[in-house]
Amino acid sequence: MSELKEVNGVIIRANGTHEKKLFKQLSDYTEAVQGAIDAVRLYDYNGMEVGCMYVDDEGLLKNSQLNPLASAISFLFGNTPHLVGNVAIVGKSDDEGYDTDIPGYLLTLIENISAKQEA
Repeated sequence: MSELKEVNGVIIRANGTHEKKLFKQLSDYTEAVQGAIDAVRLYDYNGMEVGCMYVDDEGLLKNSQLNPLASAISFLFGNTPHLVGNVAIVGKSDDEGYDTDIPGYLLTLIENISAKQEA
């Protein structure tokens, strides 16, 4: 992940709020999750990748707060339902391995079920 393409995504905070974000560089991801990042891939019911969540790699060790909204989305898309701290969500990887923009339907889902949008 040394070179990144700019992608549109969302930060979901542990308090249930979200913020749209343009991720330009690695530090944008680490700043969003407040730590070193680890990828959690999101898959549809056919096993096709639809997105990626970046989480704090040491969130559990830090005793970070449970993130119910991110946990629910993770579970819905085939993963563990126990995520902590802030998460960054972007689209699936392209053919070159770069992240893509968050899909519209995933953004709409987050906007409709989050507590409120942060400015």
